[in-house]
Amino acid sequence: MARREWKWTEGQLDKLSKVKEILNELQEYVPLTLRQIYYQLVGKGYIENNKSQYGMLSNLLKWARIDGHISWDILEDRTRSFHNLTGWSSSSSFISASLAHFLGGYSRDLLQTQEKYLEIWIEKDALSTVFTKIAEKYTIPVVVCKGFSSISFLNDFKERLDVRQDKQPLALYFGDFDPSGVEMSTAMETTLNDEMGVNGIKFKRIALTQEDIHTYKLPHSPHALKHTDTRAKKHIIAYGEVAVELDALRPDVLESKIKDAIEDEIDIDAFNTEVEEQNGEFDKLNTLKERVEEFVSTNY
Repeated sequence: MARREWKWTEGQLDKLSKVKEILNELQEYVPLTLRQIYYQLVGKGYIENNKSQYGMLSNLLKWARIDGHISWDILEDRTRSFHNLTGWSSSSSFISASLAHFLGGYSRDLLQTQEKYLEIWIEKDALSTVFTKIAEKYTIPVVVCKGFSSISFLNDFKERLDVRQDKQPLALYFGDFDPSGVEMSTAMETTLNDEMGVNGIKFKRIALTQEDIHTYKLPHSPHALKHTDTRAKKHIIAYGEVAVELDALRPDVLESKIKDAIEDEIDIDAFNTEVEEQNGEFDKLNTLKERVEEFVSTNY
């Protein structure tokens, strides 16, 4: 059966060249999401900000990858997962793989001497790779809350705080600027403090803010402001008909905001002392790993 083909028009090739321009600018942040690419194209005035253009871009990127114009790894799909349950071909392959990763996952708690216990909360799983890339350098947990969190989810947070009662808890929050996105952190903070008895927990909104929208000239999300949302009226009175998705921020800008937000809350000198301790521990672990590898190679 012959493979279905897509005929590239001059207009489509022109849009593809603009997509490649965006990808070149943001190559160190690959993989990106479809929405990230879309909002960069809108921000530059290359396409209009509507549902039709979003669908066009989705189809364009599909065929651009099928036809080899751009690589498959420029986009990620975090809504689906693959659970690999296959076995090993032999015990020797298992031993080799185990040795390759042996003692390789150690990370010291670099914030254990800090006064605050920090977590980063984000509304969207699609952007979590941008956050974990920065947060792991500081050993800060990243929480994907995906909307208004259930009481069970908030209780998990409470239990994490229960073992850190000597620290001041603070959640750095990143979400959309729309009726629900603006209210989420406040609602969760209220539930934790007033209903679940968690004393002193605070959610600090880092992005998106009105200042972000004006500073970076972020495009409005045509479907984010849902008038059926019970919070829409309050939002419109306070901010006007403004709804912008977190995805609209360039990844480099978002990355900088994450880093600055963290460093504004921690004692950098104490942090650097922990980093030095960790480097010394890495040396000891590497020495131990070499001894184990030598033992295995001799006995197996």
